[in-house]
Amino acid sequence: MVSSTQVNFNLQALLEQLSQDELSKFKSLLRTVSLGNEVQKIPQKELATIQVFEKMHRVDLSERAKDELRGITRKERQPLDVEEMLERFKAGTLGGYNENRYRLILKTKFREMWQSWPGDRKEVRVMAERYRMLIPFSNPRMLPGPFSHTVVLHSPAGLGKTTLANKLMLDWTEDNLIQKFKYAFYLSCRELNRLGPCSFAEMVFRDWPEWQDDIPHILAQAQKILFVIDGFDELGAPPGALIQDLCGDWEQQKPVPVLLGSLLKRKMLPKAALLVTTRPSALRDLRFLAEQPIYIRVEGFLEEDRRAYFLRHFGDEDQAMRAFELMRSNAALFQLGSAPAVCWIVCTTLKLQMEKGEDPAPTCLTSTGLFLRFLCSQFPQGAQLQGALRALSHLAAQGLWAQMSVLHGEDLERVGVQESDLRPFLDRDILRQDRVSKGCYSFIHLSFQQFLTALFYALEKEEEEDRDGHAWDIGDVQKMLTREERLRNPDLIQAGRFFFGLANEKRAKELEATFGCQMSPEIKQELLRCDVSRKNGHSMVADLKELLCCLYESQEDELVKEVMAQFKEITLHLNAVDIAPSSFCVKHCRNLQKMSLQVIKETLPENVAASESNAEAERSQDDQDMLPFWTDLCSIFGSNKDLMGLEINNSFLSASLVKILCEQIASDNCHLQRVVHPPRPANLCAFSRGCFATFARLVTCPPLRLPKLVSCSATTQQWADLSLALEANQSLMCVNLSDNELLDEGAKLLYTTLRHPKCFLQRLSLENCHLTEANCKDLAAVLVVSRELTHLCLAKNSLKDTGVKFLCEGLSYPECKLQALVLWNCDITSDGCCSLAKLLQEKSSLSCLDLGLNHIGVTGVKVLCEALSKPLCNLRCLWLWGCSIPPFSCEDLCSALSCNQSLITLDLGQNPLGSSGVKMLFKTLTRPNGTLQTLRLKIDDFNDELHKLLEEIEENNPQLIIDTEKHDPWKKRPSSHDFMI
Repeated sequence: MVSSTQVNFNLQALLEQLSQDELSKFKSLLRTVSLGNEVQKIPQKELATIQVFEKMHRVDLSERAKDELRGITRKERQPLDVEEMLERFKAGTLGGYNENRYRLILKTKFREMWQSWPGDRKEVRVMAERYRMLIPFSNPRMLPGPFSHTVVLHSPAGLGKTTLANKLMLDWTEDNLIQKFKYAFYLSCRELNRLGPCSFAEMVFRDWPEWQDDIPHILAQAQKILFVIDGFDELGAPPGALIQDLCGDWEQQKPVPVLLGSLLKRKMLPKAALLVTTRPSALRDLRFLAEQPIYIRVEGFLEEDRRAYFLRHFGDEDQAMRAFELMRSNAALFQLGSAPAVCWIVCTTLKLQMEKGEDPAPTCLTSTGLFLRFLCSQFPQGAQLQGALRALSHLAAQGLWAQMSVLHGEDLERVGVQESDLRPFLDRDILRQDRVSKGCYSFIHLSFQQFLTALFYALEKEEEEDRDGHAWDIGDVQKMLTREERLRNPDLIQAGRFFFGLANEKRAKELEATFGCQMSPEIKQELLRCDVSRKNGHSMVADLKELLCCLYESQEDELVKEVMAQFKEITLHLNAVDIAPSSFCVKHCRNLQKMSLQVIKETLPENVAASESNAEAERSQDDQDMLPFWTDLCSIFGSNKDLMGLEINNSFLSASLVKILCEQIASDNCHLQRVVHPPRPANLCAFSRGCFATFARLVTCPPLRLPKLVSCSATTQQWADLSLALEANQSLMCVNLSDNELLDEGAKLLYTTLRHPKCFLQRLSLENCHLTEANCKDLAAVLVVSRELTHLCLAKNSLKDTGVKFLCEGLSYPECKLQALVLWNCDITSDGCCSLAKLLQEKSSLSCLDLGLNHIGVTGVKVLCEALSKPLCNLRCLWLWGCSIPPFSCEDLCSALSCNQSLITLDLGQNPLGSSGVKMLFKTLTRPNGTLQTLRLKIDDFNDELHKLLEEIEENNPQLIIDTEKHDPWKKRPSSHDFMI
């Protein structure tokens, strides 16, 4: 055995190459080494050290020790006790900056932080590796620099930003970064927020006082330094404070936000590399500061990560997949599950329920139900923790209102709480002690802090307890639910939903059984006083959406009925998350008369590649998850006899969702009356592959605002479903199928439906449906036999003159009931006008005709004017806007106006009539007793003569309104929309 552990070579440099585990092993082996007599030239102490290195398979270190022994004479050796060396090395008291020692200390520190995740960490490692590869200086596959000096990781709370920052520091200690930094410093804003004014050097090196002599040398090599700034949003600096008084002197005393702002703005150490983590709330300030950063959005667990986590946690595949599908069925909870901590909460809760033989399905219905069950499952019933739970919820509320997720020791003292009071929650990972910032605590996830904040409001207050919480700015329930506060502090939104969720009586009993706490009896009255749904008698979309989410969390039917009874009109913007609360609440909306829906397409997360087939599969799964809620929502069309109006705006619906909708519209109990065409939006939706979009645009049509249905890119089966609905629903009067590609099979189905004796459709729009002159022949047959169709829009289809000729043949039959025909932008010339003129001269039912944006020429205008002059012409509205009508054609128009006694609307807008043409028209209109009520035309030069004529018109024909298109003429196009509704 080695009795003395003094050695004469430089052991310190060798020990710095060992990890913490290797150091312990070295110390243990050193006491057990036995030396033989075979080595006489090497002293026993040195030989023992070399043998230990060899036993540890660190041949590199043993060779270095031998080399030193060969090159050093005995008289130069300064003996050093190995045990003393190990202790000093472990304590970090060996002098100035030493890179190897510094890396070893940080390696130990960040390994501990890396291992602090609750539950299994494999999927966390996979997630970290995925995002680490997006960071330029940590991706080994990326070509060597130059890189952007600043990388910003941003995401909501709990998705892994700090984990990635820790992993990056750990990679640096192990020399695994592609860009070789000599120095790396981790700056926790959570910790820095507590510092007073200091210098930049004091801020960075506050934990390394023995490095004072090395600071100038280190900071002079800025291009070799990496700063990891974690939790930028936790600085709590006032808006604009970070860009004021910037400083480039690392010895000058400044507030911490100014120092960090100077670093980000490149005033301080401009060549240093920066990695910043932040929540979205602080991105605006960062954009003002960071110089050409790379922004990486951290998404947390992807779906495959969550599935793998469940399989690993449960062990049993059947149980794991059942639990996973339950979480997936609640889109809001599934979204929260992208946070690893929430995945752990869900798995822990559901596994315990399954082990007890309980049904976990009700638990996953709402986030409130799940979090309450998790909290209660961590403690035995009858646990005497009322005081501790109240204190924890109080701390959660004060932190949420201050927009802080961290509790400090003084925060606990301020509300009279000791760490021992919180020990039950610390032991169960509900509250966690910060491994970097001593004396700091954080909740397992922001969502659980929000849940506890809601609990603070929901618990019955003790007599001596100040409801508003000491001197802290903790607002009341009404303030928490106001739009202003939610905009200022978005973290309050989920807390408000949890508060509604705690109004459920079953949950109140569960909490009381576990902790002995009682819910406030005033909680439901508080909820009913929350007038977040109405303002000045009108529904507010953002507030309505929030109200529905809140009511859904409660799962209290009577409460929902009472709140929803006030709505007669409702607008819903639905995605996979919103459809469950919407379907739950709308079925209780017994006074509803009009509904507008928009089903929003979900987008793939940033920085996450997905093949088209994978994206399609994901949409298919989302579709399956939506089906029961969509069915529930559509059932209101049959259950509510007052509901007559439906709008489906810019929506993405699969074939199965459209089928359900059509089945409900076809129901005998459905009282929907019309589907109408509102003003055209500026941009139509893009369609996802394999899906079609359903549009409905609603317009005001006194006294009832009624809907239209549009099925875009529809398949033959979808057209069949729609046709069935049109035949079965005798109250449906208006349908808009604009912007569909009406192919042969779909067209045949539609025409067959329109000829059906049970089809009572009155108004139909096939605008921009790729119709041709051949389709007009089938439509003409429809016009002959249809008993109800009075309004038809065929705009933006290339019908040409032949198509118009076919239509006129159908319109000429006495049985035809059509009154309004819209043909703008249909490639019609003077030949088509001749067919129409012939029809108008006979006793036709047609009273409104729109020929806008067709180049009908002088001949076309002439034959139409001749038809208007005939006594049998019943035309009341004629639109000829944008038809390139020249000034001399106004003579024909004047002749027609002089003798026509039926025309009340004439649109000549966007035509180059010139001053002479306008003058002719005005002189004609000065004659009294004219029937024209609306004239639209373009006037390029409004002179005194025209002004005088206009005054004369106003005197002789006061009923006539002349629109001269002075302001935004395109906003009023097409005017034929007025009669289509």
